[in-house]
Amino acid sequence: MKPKYFTLFLTTIFLFVYTTAAEEIKIDLKEKVTLPEKQIVLGDIASVSCNNPFLLEKIGNVPLGNTPWPGNIRKIERDILTVRLMDEGIDLNSNEIIYGGTPFSLVAVESTILRGDEILRVAKEYCLSNLSRSEDEVNVESDRPVQDKLLPANAEDIRLEVMQVETNKDRGSIQLVVRIFINDKLYLKVPVFFHVCIYETIVTSSKKIDRNDTLTLDNLMMSKMETTKFYRTMFSKVEDLIGKRALRSIPPNTPITPEIVDNSPAIKKGDIIRVFVHSGNLHVITKGVAKEDGCIGKIIKVKNIDSNKELYGVVEDSTAVKIVF
Repeated sequence: MKPKYFTLFLTTIFLFVYTTAAEEIKIDLKEKVTLPEKQIVLGDIASVSCNNPFLLEKIGNVPLGNTPWPGNIRKIERDILTVRLMDEGIDLNSNEIIYGGTPFSLVAVESTILRGDEILRVAKEYCLSNLSRSEDEVNVESDRPVQDKLLPANAEDIRLEVMQVETNKDRGSIQLVVRIFINDKLYLKVPVFFHVCIYETIVTSSKKIDRNDTLTLDNLMMSKMETTKFYRTMFSKVEDLIGKRALRSIPPNTPITPEIVDNSPAIKKGDIIRVFVHSGNLHVITKGVAKEDGCIGKIIKVKNIDSNKELYGVVEDSTAVKIVF
């Protein structure tokens, strides 16, 4: 027989004898074990000793099922181990199993309690950052508490992401979804609901304004009020409304919106108008041409037809301008 084949033959015989000879296998169960979420193997819950390294590795990797849900305990007894060893082809007749340690092992899973208040805090910060308003202009509250979440992970492995369901909504009832990731894998989605109140400083009526009345400094004022339910355009400057006409009766403290005022100018560029100067006993009336559009109460440029001079005056009505300089 050639030397290399003889050597191979001896190695095979040695391995066969080594792996089939009776072995003493000692299994010392650990009383309590905390594991990450995974499939449990025997080596996780016990110290295993054996002279055969191949058999030792096989026994250490005998599967015992999954870890329990967070907050629960799984009890693994010696009888279960015996059955699982036989299922994996470990010959208990040829190998002596010696158990040490405790008669069973209690297995828990690594877990972290993510407080509902923390989920709400993260969602509220996201909501406020999207609104782009100062703190005195917005109030964000939730009337639906979020339950604590028991997660099968350490705190450093947990990450939160927030998204808004209706991205174009900035007031009233707003729904967000907090997505919980464990080791960058999506684990859970938590719906969060907020009621967003908006407060703005806007132009309102300071007293009752009758239909067709002209808006002036006397009947307008700036007011800070809740505008949550107003999805229409509102005015932030009194000057933008001076001279406009009320299209309907406006009660006191009512926000002024484009729908309730006449935006058309009383005088349009190119109109032939009456131009007058009134100073003391002097009262002069002549004809002029409007050089620009103007609402009642607005100052516009006009041209005196007789002198061809350009002057500035206040629009009195749709036909007359009072020269001021």
